[in-house]
Formats: sequence, structure tokens, C-alpha cells
Amino acid sequence: METLFTVIQILHQMGVTFGVGASTFALTFFINALEDGTIDSSERRFLHIVYVVLRIGMTLITLSLLSFGVAALFSGANISALFSPLYLAKLTLIGVIIVNAILMTYHKMPMKFGPVLAGGSWYSLFFVTAFPFAGLAYSALLLYYGAFLVVFFIVFIAVKNYFVISTAR
Repeated sequence: METLFTVIQILHQMGVTFGVGASTFALTFFINALEDGTIDSSERRFLHIVYVVLRIGMTLITLSLLSFGVAALFSGANISALFSPLYLAKLTLIGVIIVNAILMTYHKMPMKFGPVLAGGSWYSLFFVTAFPFAGLAYSALLLYYGAFLVVFFIVFIAVKNYFVISTAR
């Protein structure tokens, strides 16, 4: 069973790596595409490739979280892990990422918030995965996530304005 949990952890790490990396490029390409105010066909091609990598990351993370849940149920010893704040936070974050991706695909999420919610959620998932937040309650993790999204939004807008305005001169 330990080998299975190791494989699940590797899948999760790969998913986070693909997701955070692709999210970084998606935000970068999005800012670059805004320089002239329109997203042309070459910029769309780059973004499409990035979105494929994001979907691979989402799939790997979703599979790893679901596999962990099933493995924990069958192992018996790890059932409490299914109710841990970290596991619930990861489920919440991947849920937000997936719902946001669907809303953005169908143009139901404003572009002012969608990319920031996506990027901020991917980075939050990275932080929850990489750092031991053991001992924090689920509600505390959600508060940190909300605060991080606010900071991420402010930084994203500042960076976007800097590059879009500075290239327009």
C-alpha cells in the first residue's frame, strides 16, 4: 500500500508542476497578448498549448486526489487523512480551478478575474502541497487562500498595467 501512496504522491507532484508552470505561462502570454489590445491567431496558438498542459495538470491532480481517497478508504489506517484540512483544501482548490476553467471556456467568467483566480488557485495549491501547514484548520487555510487571492490580484494588475502601459508608450 505504501508504494501506491508513493505513486499517487508522484502523480500529484507532476500535476502541480504542470499546473503551476502552465499557469505562469498562461498569465505571461495573456499579459503579452494585451499589449496591442487583441489576441491574434499566433497568441491563441500559444495559449491553446498552455491550456492543454493546464488540463493535464488538472487531470493528474484530480486523479491523484481521488486515488488517495480510495486508497485511504481501503487501507483503513489512513481514513482520518480524508478529513484532514490539507486534503480538503486541495480538493477545494482543484474544484475552484476546474470550475473557473469551465466558466472561462464558456466565457461566463470575466477576464478581469478569471486569469487571477486560476493563477492564484494554482499557486495556492502549490503552497498547500509544498509546505507543511499541518495543524491549521480548514477555515484558516481558506482565509489564507482568500488573502493570497487579493494580493495576487493586486500584483497581477500592477504587473499587467506596467507592461501594457509601458509598451504602449
